[in-house]
Amino acid sequence: PTPPTFQIRHLLMASSLAADGGRAGPSGSSTGPSGTLLSHDEMLEQGVPRREASRLAVRASLTQVLEVSFARMARSILCAALLLMVGMMVILVWSQFVYSDHQHDHCDQPLAFMLRMIFIIVVVQGMQRDISRHCLCYDMARDGPVQPMRVRVFRWLSVLSAVVWPVAAGYLLYKTHDCSGALKTAVAVIIGYYATLVVVLLVVPGLFISVMLCLIRRGLVRLPRRPGAAPEGLLERLPTVDFDPSRFNDGSEPGSLASACAVCLEAFDA
Repeated sequence: PTPPTFQIRHLLMASSLAADGGRAGPSGSSTGPSGTLLSHDEMLEQGVPRREASRLAVRASLTQVLEVSFARMARSILCAALLLMVGMMVILVWSQFVYSDHQHDHCDQPLAFMLRMIFIIVVVQGMQRDISRHCLCYDMARDGPVQPMRVRVFRWLSVLSAVVWPVAAGYLLYKTHDCSGALKTAVAVIIGYYATLVVVLLVVPGLFISVMLCLIRRGLVRLPRRPGAAPEGLLERLPTVDFDPSRFNDGSEPGSLASACAVCLEAFDA
């Protein structure tokens, strides 16, 4: 039986706004063609294969967690990265002074050579674009975004050298028995700074994202509401209008209302 009263609410607008401010469910969510979030079960109802629905749900959930995590710690990471980069440059300049003063000191391992190599690696990293343009004859504006093989090999080698250096330097430092104390100190400081960069820029964000993922999945942390999202309880606060056939007549008199439902998909009566 049709109830004698019904609630006339701006459901079309409110439901689309409220969809952006929900809570992440345990099964995750995905984005539908209209931009609304679809749950795992809703995707199954629309004919999406179970494996694909699970993959999309997990991916959408992880995407939301990454956005929340980076939004909450972006400033901290940025400040830490800037300070670490400045500190790295100071240490590199200091290490080159050490190299200039002690490059001919006796050492049973090539620690002086490693100090020179880290300086060259940093210079190459900072001049990759100029080296690609002037030495490898590649300009993205002129030749397009697809890099030729020589440029890709150069970039991979430069990254590989920066990754391999602390491992090789640590091994040589471990094997050192008779060497200048200044050279050993300089290499040890740079290796320690490398470790600090890895912890601050990789390990800490990774742990933070993992913790955020667990908290959001258990409902202990809410996803941030988007600027256009409707506040909680909006639908409940919308006014309730009693049905009166004399008012729903498409008339122009004060208090008259439309006789058609703005959000219904089929005919209705009361």
